[in-house]
Amino acid sequence: MALWVPISISTTRNAIFYSYLRAVKPNVDIMKIKQLLVAVAMLTVGAVTSAQAQESQAAKSTGEKIKEFADKHMRLSGYLQGGFSWDTDAGSTFYLRRARVSLSGDFAKEKFDYRLQVDMAGSPKICDLYVRYKPLNELNVQLGQFKLPFSMENELYGPTKVEFIEYSYLTTYLARNNNMYDGIAATGRDMGLQLYGGFIKRDGYSIINYNLGVYNGAGINCKDNNKSKDAIARIIVKPFATLSISGSYMYSEVSHGGNRYMKAPRWSAGLFWDNKYFVVRTEYAQADFGGNTTDAFYALAGYHFAKPWTVAARYEFINDKAGVLDQQRITLGGVYSPFKFLRLQLNASYEMDALREKNIFGGNLMVSAIF
Repeated sequence: MALWVPISISTTRNAIFYSYLRAVKPNVDIMKIKQLLVAVAMLTVGAVTSAQAQESQAAKSTGEKIKEFADKHMRLSGYLQGGFSWDTDAGSTFYLRRARVSLSGDFAKEKFDYRLQVDMAGSPKICDLYVRYKPLNELNVQLGQFKLPFSMENELYGPTKVEFIEYSYLTTYLARNNNMYDGIAATGRDMGLQLYGGFIKRDGYSIINYNLGVYNGAGINCKDNNKSKDAIARIIVKPFATLSISGSYMYSEVSHGGNRYMKAPRWSAGLFWDNKYFVVRTEYAQADFGGNTTDAFYALAGYHFAKPWTVAARYEFINDKAGVLDQQRITLGGVYSPFKFLRLQLNASYEMDALREKNIFGGNLMVSAIF
């Protein structure tokens, strides 16, 4: 048996390996060994490269699937509203009214849809969080937190659609956008469940439309604070595509003074007409809070010039027996929307506040950036 002796200290690993082979196997073919090693190395590199390529392709496919899912079922939108206001009572101020971001989408061939809307202006809060199931035009279900279907303006005219910067007294106080009436300020929303739908379809709209819902009656982002539930029913009849006639009723019991319950029912009736050139909307509502009857009314008329201009005027009042709310207001306004993501509104108003014995004149400019 031959002995292997190192050639020198500086010999490379390959030279040592081949010297070892010669010592052990004198007849070995070094060239064949080299070819075999090269082949093994190429196969190893090829296998590693192939594995990396497959892994990369798998990762790419996963990324594409996530993007495809997001594009199909998740839509991000929102708007910012801010401006400058001045009046003879409070003076002038710059303000940020709303900063809302919304995530929405649908599933199962649009039978299910959802929405999450968050307002970051002031104290961050969730405005909308709901899911809807829409199996039929005549019967749909909505569950979560959303706009109350009381009156037309509160639910059907969002902040980027309504003609004036400030909502009417009727919507502000009686649809719970302000807490001065029954102590609940909830941006016109509540948590609950509603059924809605339409009958007798004609040219893309339903002639008879309804909403029927049950709600906590405690406002947004909170549990019910009493043993009763609010109930709302609304019907809208559309004899023509441009004309709507509505009626709604809301039964409510509000916690008042510890364990006391105060009944606060209300009803409204309204009419809306909007065509290519003109818009007319009017509503009347009456509410009762612990025997204090409140009446509210508004009427507005506007004209659509060649896009992007609209001008409108509104008269409104609200008053109650106790004299807590006794106001009238006349507002003139213009809307300019040169692009779908930009809306400018300018309002001038004259308010007569009998409770404070003040007549207030003011102006308001608001910019809406929509994405």
